Amino acid sequence: MRMTSIIRFTMAAVLLLLCSSPIYAAQSNEQVAGQKVLATVLNAEISMADVMPSEEERKNIKEQAKDNYAEMLEYVARVNASNKIYELVLEDYAKEKGITLNQALVNKFTDKFASQVSSDTASKPIEEIAVKQVIQFQAERAMFEEFGGRVIFRQSNPQMPIEAYSKLLSRYRDAGKINIVDGELHEAFWAAFKPPYQYEIAPENVDFTQPWWL
Repeated sequence: MRMTSIIRFTMAAVLLLLCSSPIYAAQSNEQVAGQKVLATVLNAEISMADVMPSEEERKNIKEQAKDNYAEMLEYVARVNASNKIYELVLEDYAKEKGITLNQALVNKFTDKFASQVSSDTASKPIEEIAVKQVIQFQAERAMFEEFGGRVIFRQSNPQMPIEAYSKLLSRYRDAGKINIVDGELHEAFWAAFKPPYQYEIAPENVDFTQPWWL
């Protein structure tokens, strides 16, 4: 997911605390860092352990990042934390709006991508991915209808209603439903909603009548 086009993360090596060897330091600190609470959303705590990449993903990160493994590991974890916040808010917003899952869209997504997703290529079953994509689309469409505003393109989401997200998330924050206690995550998360926006879509090209996979 190309989060760097949206979220301006400052990559700080907080895992480099116990040892001069970066890889050893990252491995040693994963257990300690995992206990750290990054945010509370709708009374649910999001800890570092909740958003830490899987063992296989960590292995791939280590191979690619080499001496920068600790920094990259924390960067990926905070990207995951941001996505988790989005996910929890969207689920709650969908319930608030009385949105029911469109099973027809789930089936169409599954049929289209089933051949491309397997247990070897994805960490989640295609059916679970499909449900999340459909709920996201339905919630974002309702969000755009309620708040309007500018829409941007990102690799994982061809139409992200960025200003609608900003208004909705700010509403949750002001109501005490979002509390990001990790300083770096707090700064990076909210910086995503400050203009200017990259890859802004012209208003006449914004269309939420159907999802991107149709």
